Amino acid sequence: MTTPDESVHARLDRLRRDRGLLTPAELLDLAEHGVTVLDPFSVIVSRRVKIGPDNVLHPGVVVECDERSRCAIGPGNVLYGGTRISATDGGSITVGARSLIGDGGTRIVAGAHESIDIGDEVRLMDGVEVTGDSLLGSGSQILGRISAHSVELGAGRPHTFPDPDGRGGVIKGYGRATGALVRSGDVLWNIGHEIGHTTTERQRVYHPEAPRLAPEPSLERLTAEHAGAVLAFEQENRDFFRYSVPDRGDEYFTPDGFAERHRALLAEQADGRCHFHVLVNGWGRIVGRVNLVDIAGGSAEIGYRIAEADSQQGLGRAAVEEVCRLAAGSYGLSGLTAVSALNNEASRALLARTGFTEVGERRVDGETVMAYRRAL
Repeated sequence: MTTPDESVHARLDRLRRDRGLLTPAELLDLAEHGVTVLDPFSVIVSRRVKIGPDNVLHPGVVVECDERSRCAIGPGNVLYGGTRISATDGGSITVGARSLIGDGGTRIVAGAHESIDIGDEVRLMDGVEVTGDSLLGSGSQILGRISAHSVELGAGRPHTFPDPDGRGGVIKGYGRATGALVRSGDVLWNIGHEIGHTTTERQRVYHPEAPRLAPEPSLERLTAEHAGAVLAFEQENRDFFRYSVPDRGDEYFTPDGFAERHRALLAEQADGRCHFHVLVNGWGRIVGRVNLVDIAGGSAEIGYRIAEADSQQGLGRAAVEEVCRLAAGSYGLSGLTAVSALNNEASRALLARTGFTEVGERRVDGETVMAYRRAL
């Protein structure tokens, strides 16, 4: 109840305190900790919110957190007007450092038992809504009127980093994205429809002339931990690979079908019948595979494939040469064989440059191919 001599400011302070909110004077006092509140009368912040230093809160920002919930904002973020961050009924929201949130409006809402974790140098712009259990890795972005529910964006460098392969994952456009997984260096476009597990594209597709700044790729022996990255590699390059090798079929690309196949490969490797390898770039992304299969009598067949976005860079040749060294030194093999389609000039040239010689044509799965051999 308002008393006759209660001032407007006193009334406002009482109303905010009753609702567990900071008063305008308390918001201004945050400046002592490096927090800039540009308009303390239009900014609403719950007392339970933990705010780090060097944040900037533009007019109209709302950050709510009830007594059952958790909300923490790290240092150096900019919250633009129209940003609403709300954790209620036991929800949890964590924002890292140096992110740009809300230019054009953004809602981040976590309800009962939901957790939203936002990394460092994230950018959320132009009407984004984030709900559910969501993980936005450092450097990731959601741009446009996207309703993102329970999404995961891979961590990487921020949007200003010149090499798009090293940036965090991106969703952009408008519409609803539910359960989307976007890995580092990838972008998922959505134009007015529901996204489930839609195939992503490499950000480099839209920046073909951008520099490549990653350290040299390394060859790793296949493990169970590579499963998700291998599936992403195969999904992203399915159309590209079908021009040179038979398609693996739809069942292979389902979560259950791929998991079964991956377990089978690891079992063959454990038995010594095959040796499987992945080529991992400096950002931790699989860009190629080189395998030794059908080991018998000191010999094995070599097969390889390089991602479309990373082709014509000499990666295939370097990976094949490295596996040839492993075959002789670590695996005790004395020779390798290979086959290539007659019209696959790039593959045949690579084999010739890595010491393989033609031994004649043969029929494989109804197709005439050229067979090769290399002594180790």
